[in-house]
Amino acid sequence: MPLDRWSESVVRYFYCKKFAELFPGVHQLVECDKIDLVLREGSAIAFVEFKFYRHPIRFDPYDGSIRGFKGGPGAKNLLEFQSCVKKLHSRRSTESLSKFIILLYADPVDSKRPNLRFSTQYDQYRHPNEGIPLLELEFSESIAVADATIRARLFEIGAPPTCRHTKRG
Repeated sequence: MPLDRWSESVVRYFYCKKFAELFPGVHQLVECDKIDLVLREGSAIAFVEFKFYRHPIRFDPYDGSIRGFKGGPGAKNLLEFQSCVKKLHSRRSTESLSKFIILLYADPVDSKRPNLRFSTQYDQYRHPNEGIPLLELEFSESIAVADATIRARLFEIGAPPTCRHTKRG
């Protein structure tokens, strides 16, 4: 499937499908009280937000020609991600609750705007508010597709400082 047909909802669909195969006993609630995905098993709960950023192409609806890019990396995009972190952090916490953000971002292979790349914003991302503990659990190697390079990161929000996680590729 070409990358220009993917969206955050498509990413969430495939994630939920695979998760259900691996963990059939975990109940999934999609779009639950403005949280992308809530996972429940017994008393354990996880809130999961998905962020999927790419350089969407604008097409002319009459002749199908490319009209340029819509959106992309920049200050507005970065503020949206930071707002997602803040929103999830501000949710009431409980002992059995975990909060995660799954971030995927794709940069064109041969971009005419090399200074405007999501990888520049997110490969070494550190949240500006030090009061919000944001721990990187996973950072994928680059995933090459036909016309882009995709990277994925998994963050946990509000992890206790004594919690130790390993970084894997």
